[in-house]
Amino acid sequence: VKLNVPADKNIDTLIINAAECEPYITVDYRECIDNSWDICSGIKTVKEILNIPNVVIAVEDNKPDAFEILHQIVDKEAGADSSIKIMQLKSVYPQGAEKMMVQSATGRQVPPGKLPADVGCIVMNVTSIAFIARYLKTGKPLVSRSMTVDGMAIAEPKNVRVPIGTSFADVVEFCGGFKEDPVKIIAGGPMMGMAITDVNYPISKSNNALLAFSAKDAKIFRETDCIRCGRCAAACPMSLAPTKIIRDSKAKDIDALNKDGVMVCMECGSCAYSCPAKKPLVQHMRLAKSIIREAGAKK
Repeated sequence: VKLNVPADKNIDTLIINAAECEPYITVDYRECIDNSWDICSGIKTVKEILNIPNVVIAVEDNKPDAFEILHQIVDKEAGADSSIKIMQLKSVYPQGAEKMMVQSATGRQVPPGKLPADVGCIVMNVTSIAFIARYLKTGKPLVSRSMTVDGMAIAEPKNVRVPIGTSFADVVEFCGGFKEDPVKIIAGGPMMGMAITDVNYPISKSNNALLAFSAKDAKIFRETDCIRCGRCAAACPMSLAPTKIIRDSKAKDIDALNKDGVMVCMECGSCAYSCPAKKPLVQHMRLAKSIIREAGAKK
């Protein structure tokens, strides 16, 4: 879908996202280390086919090995071609989010409700760009994917290559099983992943991690009253004000919620993580969005 660029969009920059989307997850790092040549080949192919003049490979500064390997390959392959650049970004969550990546790599801001293509950019993950190269070489479709298996309840945390459709239970067994009973199992990252109750679910192409946490790491804190400290607003990468959004959602004030910009919330969890009162702010944001959607459906 990303590569099917509308005719009215002028794309001048291809951004290769080598930033991990969430804590714990390291699949993109391993992709840079293990399949760097595929990444470079995929970049050259997409750049040539779509006639994109500039490429930026963005790597977080906490991955010096990945940066060095990609830097060496880019220097060797690109030579005097200055259109392909590699840059280090500060390791800050949620750096891997598309809109944050566009701003960090190019300085451009994607307007609310718009896509990176609206500001002349295409953002592709290192795993996706490497797969394009492998597919063009072999013709083999996506039948497996890399994923991180981690958490204090996992006996042998590691990155694994898993056939799509494999059960989470088989993956856990491959990693030595559970060394203690997990209190919470998450498909995905700790901030935006989905909690699951049964490890017999199959793995899909979108699953990049499986995390299993013990009672110590998955402790649920008691919610207390908001102290109006503003930490949630300060932590929000989209500059939203969660406390005001909660107040307007309780009042079901549709106009106010639209002005608050709640629909641009990416549900990254930064607000909830920073909240000293342990408010379930992401759930409140989802509720506010649903109020707007329901109001729109009634019209």
